[in-house]
Amino acid sequence: MRDDTKLEDEIFRLLTGRGRGRIFFAQEFYDLAPESSVRFALSNLSRDGKIARVARGVFVFPELTEYGMKMILPDAEQIAQAIAEKSHVRIVPYGDQAAYLVGLSSLQFLLTYLTDGAPRTIRLSNGRTIEFRHTSEMRIFAFRSRKMQLISNALRALGRENIKAAERETLKWHLDGVPMEDFEADIRLCPEWVRDILLDLKVN
Repeated sequence: MRDDTKLEDEIFRLLTGRGRGRIFFAQEFYDLAPESSVRFALSNLSRDGKIARVARGVFVFPELTEYGMKMILPDAEQIAQAIAEKSHVRIVPYGDQAAYLVGLSSLQFLLTYLTDGAPRTIRLSNGRTIEFRHTSEMRIFAFRSRKMQLISNALRALGRENIKAAERETLKWHLDGVPMEDFEADIRLCPEWVRDILLDLKVN
């Protein structure tokens, strides 16, 4: 039976072969040893600074800054996408998260995503929380343009009364970068009041 050091070496060898910058999960190594042994080995690798734990059971084999002085860790969006892909579900930024990503808010209070999977809360190692909220509204995943998807979700979360001149200017700047064929396809997926605002901004 392999000892803990050999298991750590084997895991690190496999990670090195896959390349840096990859988010991975403890379950990926359960074929090497019992779950408890794998988790202990990953804990030791994290403690030694060879990998970084970003959430429970979620790790990264990080990129390093020049001269290897500091780890480059993934952002919350990358972590959320990796977890969604592992769970075979779709996610879409919503609320403060969507508003932040399109520049309608300078703050990211809540990291919220709508999903067609089960609701769940993910607590990150840095103290922040990612929330997956289930939605049965499948059209929210049907957008051709990610930018249109984000804009629609941000507006829905902010509310019509909070879309002032500054917000309209930001929205118009984003819409100028959306191809007309994508805009025409995606505008049909927006709520009526959101559609009215975006049509006005795109045309004028």
